[in-house]
Amino acid sequence: MEEKEAIKVSNVSIIVNIILSAFKLFAGVFAKSSAMISDAVHSLSDVVSTIIVIIGVKMSNKKSDKSHQYGHERFECVASIILSVILIITGAEIGIVGIKNIASR
Repeated sequence: MEEKEAIKVSNVSIIVNIILSAFKLFAGVFAKSSAMISDAVHSLSDVVSTIIVIIGVKMSNKKSDKSHQYGHERFECVASIILSVILIITGAEIGIVGIKNIASR
């Protein structure tokens, strides 16, 4: 039951973040706002993160087998590590672009 609820919430999150990202991107391009465009990129990274959460939940709920005698629950930890790396990279890229924009003015 928990897996179905997590997938349902994740799917709603993906749809909302895609719509939100599209509006932010449109507003950022229209207003020539790099902050709004970077926020749109951040919203898109949330979509990627949510997809990774879905994969992690599905994999961690698998039953034990010959090669994983205690189950697959540790895949949630792996998904968390992947998410943190994605957020660090996204934040660094947004920061680099912001610094370049400030330096070029």
